[in-house]
Amino acid sequence: MSRKRIGYFENKQDPENICSRCRMCELICAFQHHAVGNPRRARIQVITLGQGEDIPVTCLNCKDPPCMNICPTGSLHRPEPEGMVRVQEDLCIGCAMCVNACPVGAMTLDPVEGLAIKCDLCQRDPQCILYCPAKVLKLTDAGQTARHRMKGYAKFLQIAGEES
Repeated sequence: MSRKRIGYFENKQDPENICSRCRMCELICAFQHHAVGNPRRARIQVITLGQGEDIPVTCLNCKDPPCMNICPTGSLHRPEPEGMVRVQEDLCIGCAMCVNACPVGAMTLDPVEGLAIKCDLCQRDPQCILYCPAKVLKLTDAGQTARHRMKGYAKFLQIAGEES
């Protein structure tokens, strides 16, 4: 079994298959976990790169997670060898060492409770994927993400070759 994560898969040739900046993923995540419509409490964040390009970012589920390794209380743990890193809230002290250690910024502190939060794949039923109107979010692993990127690059090379 491989470590699962939420991947972002766009198709720049199809405007219907690009992040539309609706932030539905953030809203449904916050609602799923806290029953509020506050995107700051979401475990997925849509990052604006500029020029109208946004990318949803969530936990990569690292093989050797820096967040888990640096946690001074052991509140971050991986119950299954290939499973998700989980936050045990009753042990979290809100020190933010995990936030600083996360290589992609996917670990955050809940602005209300002050405790660490991260994607938990909604207990293996990610709601952000279900509610994304552009269908650019998918449950994946690193290998599937790499293959998708390779196909996109090959398509780019094919189009560039046809234009020259």
